[in-house]
Amino acid sequence: MMNKIAFIIPYYGKFNNYFNLFLASCEKNKDICDWIIFTDDKSEYRYPSNVKVYYNNWTDMQNLIKIKLNNSFSCSRPYKLCDYKVAYGYIFSDYLTEYDYWGYCDVDLIWGNIATFIKKINMDIYDKIFDLGHCTLYRNEDKVNTAFMLTLNGRSRFNEVFSDEKNCSFDEEYNDSINCIFLEHNLKIFNESFAANTYMKTSNFRLTKMNSNYKYYVEKNFQNLFLWDNGNLYRFYCNNKKLIKLEFMYIHLQSRSMKVNIDCNDLNKKYKIIPNSFDYLEYNDVTQDNFNRIKKKHFNLHYFKLRSKNLKIKIGRLIK
Repeated sequence: MMNKIAFIIPYYGKFNNYFNLFLASCEKNKDICDWIIFTDDKSEYRYPSNVKVYYNNWTDMQNLIKIKLNNSFSCSRPYKLCDYKVAYGYIFSDYLTEYDYWGYCDVDLIWGNIATFIKKINMDIYDKIFDLGHCTLYRNEDKVNTAFMLTLNGRSRFNEVFSDEKNCSFDEEYNDSINCIFLEHNLKIFNESFAANTYMKTSNFRLTKMNSNYKYYVEKNFQNLFLWDNGNLYRFYCNNKKLIKLEFMYIHLQSRSMKVNIDCNDLNKKYKIIPNSFDYLEYNDVTQDNFNRIKKKHFNLHYFKLRSKNLKIKIGRLIK
C-alpha cells in the first residue's frame, strides 16, 4: 500500500504566473499526495481536489507559530518561513493526522510522476526523504516531528535559528542544518536526488547537484529541454549523437522568470519547458531526428538581469 503524503505550503504574496501549471502537476499525483496551502492570495486558480487551500493573512500565521512554539518566537517575515519548514510537522500537526509522511516544497517547480520515484525508496527505514529545501519529506511520528528541537553539538540550534532575523538555511544543506541534527542523532536520511534542480546563475538549463562531501557542483553546459507529458517529466539531450531521455520527479526553476505560452487548463497536451518559457512541443514527440530542429531557447536576459540585480545590491552595501 502506497504511503499517503501531505506537502505543507504557507505562502504570502502573489503566486507566480505559472502557478496553475504547478497545480496541474499536483493533480496528476492525487493517488499519493495532497498539498495543504495557507495563503492570502485569493486570486482564482484552478485548484484540484488534492490541493486544500486555507485563506489567512500573515499575522494569522505568525500568531499560529507563536502559539505552537509557546510564544517563544516571532517569524519576522514570510521569507523567514524557510527556517521554520522543519517544524511544520509540529506546527501543523492538526492537519496531518491522516498522513504517513508530511513535507514541504517550493511552488517554482513542476512535478512529474512522484509515485514512480517514491516506489524506489524503502520508506520503512528512513525518517527523512531528501535533504534540500525545495522538496523534503518526514515520517509523521512525534520523534521525527520534534527532531528540530534536538541539540546539535550540544547547542540548541533551533533556538539560535528561530531567534535570528536572517535566513539560516536550517531546512537544507549540511551547514548546522536539520540534516546535521538528523545525522548526529542517528535518524535516517535518504539523500539521493530525483530532482532537476536548475542553476540560478545561467540563462540555460544547467543542473546543480551535491557530491558525497555535501558540496554543490554544476554540470557542463549543453543543449537540453524538458517535456511534461500527461504527468510525467522527461529531460532530453544528445550525447555522442545519441538522444538521451531521463525521467525526473520534478524540475525546480529557482524563481526564474517564465513565459506561459500554453493553456494552463489543458492537462492532456504535452508541453516543453525551456529556459524562460513553457511552450507546446512542435512535434508529437522528441526524437533523434527532430531534436536539433526543436526550439530550445528564446531570447533570454535572465543571466544579465541577475548580474544587474547583484551589482545593485553590492553598490547599495557600499553606500551604506
